Amino acid sequence: MKKLICILMALTFICALAACGDGNTPDTPEEETFESKIFDGIDAVFDESLGYYNENPSAFQEGATRYLYYTRNTVKYDSTTDSIAVRVGTYSNGEWTYGEPQTCISVSESGWDSGGVFGADVVKGTFAYNGETYSYLMAYCGTTRSDRTDADIGFAVAKEPTGEWVKVGTEPFIEFNSSEWDSVGLTSYPGAIEPSLISYDEGGKVYLFYEESEVFKSNYAVELDCSNMDSIVRGGRKVIERGGISDLGTSNPLLYGADYVYAEDGDMLYAVREGRTTATANPIVADELQALRSSMDILDTIDQGVSDPDAEPYEWWSEIDDISSSDTADFESEDRILGYMRIFSPTIVSNEYGGMLDYASLEILFTSQTCEGDSRLPAEHEDAYMFSQMIHSMVIEL
Repeated sequence: MKKLICILMALTFICALAACGDGNTPDTPEEETFESKIFDGIDAVFDESLGYYNENPSAFQEGATRYLYYTRNTVKYDSTTDSIAVRVGTYSNGEWTYGEPQTCISVSESGWDSGGVFGADVVKGTFAYNGETYSYLMAYCGTTRSDRTDADIGFAVAKEPTGEWVKVGTEPFIEFNSSEWDSVGLTSYPGAIEPSLISYDEGGKVYLFYEESEVFKSNYAVELDCSNMDSIVRGGRKVIERGGISDLGTSNPLLYGADYVYAEDGDMLYAVREGRTTATANPIVADELQALRSSMDILDTIDQGVSDPDAEPYEWWSEIDDISSSDTADFESEDRILGYMRIFSPTIVSNEYGGMLDYASLEILFTSQTCEGDSRLPAEHEDAYMFSQMIHSMVIEL
């Protein structure tokens, strides 16, 4: 009996040694090293290590809680691990503090969003799908390409703001067909991007705003009844007029990267957009943001993309204020007095239905990023600038 016990103990010891040397990941993986991102101006709204991109913010406040959605890679320095994440914010001592990221949406194993997911927006309402009733609707971009080009827009639903999120169907709702534009010699476009949702009846009826990158970019709004997500009722597609927007001398600029909120008081539409850039170093993104407002009548002017050639030009949009790179400087720190050279992908913090949160001001969240070749980036990661994005907040008074 003693001999049998000794044999069993020896076998256990040998197996343990084998397990230690077989290259398997240990039960408790080594904790990642935190690498500080590059701060040239104001702080980020939350800290995350360099190696994780934090971009495309979208946020709403319901009661005393905020939900900040954004695009994030789930594996450090790995751009193939796109996800839509959410952080829950609580207010204390005059500032918002956001918790740890929770993954809402990841790339699918196959299909239209198997290459990347990004740029989500969320509203509250009542949405039935597959025999269940959900309270939150997400519109997000997906693509089969790793570079996020030729993107489409699809939906997901959840019963709580943090999920569990259920993707709606296996096909996108807004499908971008690049073949219609390849005749001009281009083979890659951003596609249908920048979804922004407004729930105008606080039920199942929503406006879906988005940007479509064709030969010439356009901004659209589609009126939808999403009460039954198994059979969405689609209204006409509206082209968003651009009159009144000024941008680097361009006579007819677009609502680049725009986000929208509705103000019931006055029946107004507010938007924040990117200014066009003259940047030549990567990333070639905006260095200025612009807040605008218009009457909601703008959605009644053009239907199905057909305009009246005899109509008089009308300046629908009026500028409220802008945010430039210099506005993002932190003059209390000598290392941060220049501000961020790349600021883009703005959003307006709204209520849960995509409406105005505060009629006296707009809180703008936006993304910053350092440039390719920045000597402060770790040399062992040539593409480290792609993982340097941070999300910031600034307030514009109305």
